[in-house]
Amino acid sequence: MKVRVSKIALPIICLLPVFAVLLVPVFGGFRPSFGLEYPSWNATHIALVEITPHDGDFIVLESWKGDLKAGEHINVPQLIPGPHAVPITPLDKDLLALPIETIPKQPPGSRVVLFLMRPVQSTSNATISKTAEWQPADVFHEMSTSVIWLYGSQLFVFRQWNNPGPSLLSRWDSSLESVHERVVEIIATKKSLYAVLRLEDKAKRAEQLKPYVHSDVLPAKRLALEQLGKCGPSAMEIIRPMLDDPVYKLDADDLINAYAEAGGNSAGEELNNRLQKELAFWEKTGPTLQQGWWGQDVKPDAPLRLRYSQTIQLIRCLHRTHYKPALKTAVELRDFWRSQPQLELDQLARECASLVNHLQKIN
Repeated sequence: MKVRVSKIALPIICLLPVFAVLLVPVFGGFRPSFGLEYPSWNATHIALVEITPHDGDFIVLESWKGDLKAGEHINVPQLIPGPHAVPITPLDKDLLALPIETIPKQPPGSRVVLFLMRPVQSTSNATISKTAEWQPADVFHEMSTSVIWLYGSQLFVFRQWNNPGPSLLSRWDSSLESVHERVVEIIATKKSLYAVLRLEDKAKRAEQLKPYVHSDVLPAKRLALEQLGKCGPSAMEIIRPMLDDPVYKLDADDLINAYAEAGGNSAGEELNNRLQKELAFWEKTGPTLQQGWWGQDVKPDAPLRLRYSQTIQLIRCLHRTHYKPALKTAVELRDFWRSQPQLELDQLARECASLVNHLQKIN
C-alpha cells in the first residue's frame, strides 16, 4: 500500500525541524523530517555517493562539502538496511509517500546524497578524526533524515506527514541540480556570516549582521539574531529602527531580546517606552475584542497574536534590565488586563505581576 497525502500538508512539513526543536519536550509525537537547510549547514561532509554491493559501504561520486575525494569509499553503519528492508518502488503522481519507515534496501549502483558529520578530536594523532564513526548532520541527529535517496531522477526523503504518525519515505519534488545549487548557496552564506562574526568592531559587526536577519537560510537567520545581542551597546542603534520596521515584524520578539541583551540596564528606558505604547494599544483595543478572539486568526503573522507576543517579550526583557520606572507601567498593564475578562490569556498578567514583584525589591 502507498500513502496518499494532501499537498496542503507541504508547508507544515517545511517547519517541522523548527517545531521539533521547540516543542518535542511537550508534544512527543513529532518525528524526524528531512529539511535541506540544517544538514547542509551542520555537515562537515556532503557527498553524492553510489551504493556498493556491501551494505553500509558507499563510493564517492562528487564531494559537495568536506575533504572526501571522488572514488573514495566511506562506511556508514547506520545506513545498513535491516533484514526486512525493501527497495524504493515507482510512485504514482498523486501519491507522496511510500509505506517505508526504515532505511530502504537499494540495489548497488543506486545514488544517495549524504549529509554527515565527523567529530574531530583534539589529538596529535590526526588519524583519529579519519576513523571516527560518521554522525548524522540533521537537526534530529537521525541518519535517516540526513540522506536523500535517488530513484532515477526522482528524489526521496523521510518526512512525517501526520502527528502522531511515522516518518515515511516520501517523494521530494526537486531535482538533484537544484539541491546542489541550494547546498552551495547555504555553504556560501555560512562562510560569509562567519566572516562577519570575526569582525572586532562591534558596531560594524552589528551593521553587517542586519541583512542576515532576513536570510532565507534559517540557521543563518537564527545565528544573526542571536549574535546581534552580543555586539553590546553599539548594536542598539542598529536594532532600534528594526523594531519599528514592518519588514521585521515576525522577528520582533528576537529583536527585543537582542536589544535588551545588547544594552543591558541601559535598554530599560527604551523598553519601558515601548511597553507604555503596548499598554495604550491594549487599553484601546481590549474592550472591543470578543471572547475567543485569540482563535479567530491563527496565521503566523496574525496582528493581535504578534502584538501579544511582543508585549510579553517586552515585560520579560524589562525584568532583566532592572529598570525601576517600569514598575508603574507594569502595574497599570496588569490591572487593566485583569479587568477585561474577554482578554482571557492570563499569562500576560502573570508576567506583569512577576515584573512588579521584581522591581518592588529594587532599592
